[in-house]
Amino acid sequence: MKHRNKKNQFLLAALLLVGSLASAQLTIPGTGVTYRLNNEDWRYLRSFELPEGGDVYLYCYTGHVLTDTEGDTVLPFLRIYVNKNYSGDIYELAYERYEVQPFQSINEYSKGDGLPSKGGLGYMGTYTNPADQKDYQFYMTYFKDRGATVEFRLETTKDTFEEMDFEFKDILSSIK
Repeated sequence: MKHRNKKNQFLLAALLLVGSLASAQLTIPGTGVTYRLNNEDWRYLRSFELPEGGDVYLYCYTGHVLTDTEGDTVLPFLRIYVNKNYSGDIYELAYERYEVQPFQSINEYSKGDGLPSKGGLGYMGTYTNPADQKDYQFYMTYFKDRGATVEFRLETTKDTFEEMDFEFKDILSSIK
């Protein structure tokens, strides 16, 4: 347990160091997956372990203040979910995510449209958050690497999505 905490502290420090560099190529610990945050406007928030053997890495966009049509401040985010123990395929994972948070699929995309060369499955979708009654839009990408399932989710409110679309696509296109 003590060894795992030191390992997590080291990984966190490495993510913070690399995450603070503009346009740095980042690697997800324990995988061969790399991606790039295209500028200093993305801030690392935190990472945490999930009980089922996964890790989550959170970033938010702080480049400039985004406000929605109701005048509320919006912080778009990037969530990277890695599960080293998931036994299903990416289609099962996508369906499980849908069951937890139903969404309307606007578009399904595949290799060459924002998925890494490894292949995978991607969605652009929308949903309404019951807590704040706001509409959200997102890109969600699933693929496997070295036996782990990896999910990238880039999300913001529906009325600020167009403003963030280039940022989101740039990150998706950098995944290798």
